[in-house]
Amino acid sequence: MQSEEKGKKTKAALSLIFVIMLMDVIGITLLSPVAPYIVQKYSSEALMVSMLTVLYAGGQFVAAPLIGKLGDRYGRRPVLLISLLGQAIGYLIFGMGGALWILFLGRIIGGITGGNLSTASAYIADVSKPEVRSKNFALIGMAWSVGLILGPAAGGLLGQLNLQAPAFAAAGLSLLNVLLGIFILPESLPLERRETARMRPNDFNPIVAIFEMARKPGLGWLLLVTALFNFAFNGINSTSTLFVIQKFSAEPWQLSLLLGLAGIAVGATTFILVPRLVPRFGDTKVARVSLIGQSVIDVSIFFMPLFWPIFPLNMMVSAISAFTFPTLTTLSTDLVLHREVGLLMGVTTGLGSLMNIFGPLWAGAMYDHVMVGAPYWMGAIILALAGVMLLRPAVKLIPD
Repeated sequence: MQSEEKGKKTKAALSLIFVIMLMDVIGITLLSPVAPYIVQKYSSEALMVSMLTVLYAGGQFVAAPLIGKLGDRYGRRPVLLISLLGQAIGYLIFGMGGALWILFLGRIIGGITGGNLSTASAYIADVSKPEVRSKNFALIGMAWSVGLILGPAAGGLLGQLNLQAPAFAAAGLSLLNVLLGIFILPESLPLERRETARMRPNDFNPIVAIFEMARKPGLGWLLLVTALFNFAFNGINSTSTLFVIQKFSAEPWQLSLLLGLAGIAVGATTFILVPRLVPRFGDTKVARVSLIGQSVIDVSIFFMPLFWPIFPLNMMVSAISAFTFPTLTTLSTDLVLHREVGLLMGVTTGLGSLMNIFGPLWAGAMYDHVMVGAPYWMGAIILALAGVMLLRPAVKLIPD
């Protein structure tokens, strides 16, 4: 009876954290349709639009490992609340605007306090048994897939009324999340499982945090696999719409359909296939097949001479990629002590932020100076390498 009651509380907590993540992703993507127009009020340079992403990712890289460590020390709930409040402030500053540096300031604040999704990941790890972690981590992919459909659509509609409206709507969602966290969300990390060692100056250095995690047996190898995946994935995605526009003269409605179908494919995979296939075949095998499968399909997209097959191929690669994050995350969390999960999630987010900077920069350079669509076949090589790297024998779970 006690076990059943605990199970109900866990499901309720997971449902609430999913709602918080979903609203957070919607808030992030609300800006995507209007941000270029807002920047163009102050600058006509395309680089200034790209700087919004670069500054956000840079702030996240610097702060995410520290936020994760604070979550290990003080609990997930207070850190999550502070992160969400910081996001709301960043959105409000961006919405008020007035100068280009103010827009940049808003995105930097958003990036520095953008540890909410990594903290939510640590929350999921706290309340999940090892055998269902992959299934529960898939909630993050579900939140992103639904958010990537709803956010840009809502942002476009609100932007028709007022260009600043999406930023204020995103701030409102963040504040609503703060209220949910204050009044409903329980703490997931009990006192006896928290980090008790004193904070050191090195704890404020993201590079030190990354190397601290990478030194753990087997974990450095997995972090490298994760970094390679994010590098290739972000690079390919940053040039994919340009590729179909230049190669097939795709129209805006076709691009919207392409992205919408991809979101549906990710949602269906995370909701239906991940809970069924991962327990059956194991995290390592599923992650390996996912990475190599993406490689094969990306090469197919590059060589495809017709436009209509791109739709099912893009759905397939999106669906297969939805297996990668929950499986690699589960494999990584199995290699650290429970009181280190927050730091691990912060390090993973920080590395992801770096790859979100370097991946698109690399892809753009290859696209411009090698050939149209080059990131597809080059990224496919990187993804295949990451998949082959998972042939290395797994390291056993560290006891807590």
